[in-house]
Amino acid sequence: MRFLTKSGWIVVVRTDGPRWVLPMRLAVGVLLLFPVGSGVQQLFTFYDVDKSGLSFGVTAVGILLRAIEILAGMAFVAGLAIRLTGYPAVIIFVVRALANSANSFAWLRDIVNDLIVPHGDWGFGAMYLAAALFTSELLVVGSGRWSVDYWLSKKLAAIGKPNSRP
Repeated sequence: MRFLTKSGWIVVVRTDGPRWVLPMRLAVGVLLLFPVGSGVQQLFTFYDVDKSGLSFGVTAVGILLRAIEILAGMAFVAGLAIRLTGYPAVIIFVVRALANSANSFAWLRDIVNDLIVPHGDWGFGAMYLAAALFTSELLVVGSGRWSVDYWLSKKLAAIGKPNSRP
């Protein structure tokens, strides 16, 4: 465990204790696990997608992206490695904001039409944009006092002290 304190890993789990972090972290985790506008079916499969027209590579990439989304959601709920899982979460929320806003704005639909299937409306897009902004704030603050990161940071700080026992 001492190599973790000397290699800079303590910076990844270092966190402060503002009170707003816990409810926001849980809300972001729930949004990653259960996206608005889709059901629980999306957790494990492609829902409403014709799989016969997709190549294996496209299907594999879709499954990999959904797995990253599920792991990031579980990490946000637990408060584990928020600074690492926050970057993919911000990207996911920005893509969702674009996909949801594109249905309401014709100019945006023309831009993203070949890349993203537009669905939803501007309200969902604004919500996902707000989630991306809050997630970027969590990248700065950390995961708060009631998290695995806080517990790890205290353990690693104690191990890094010269008079501590392993």
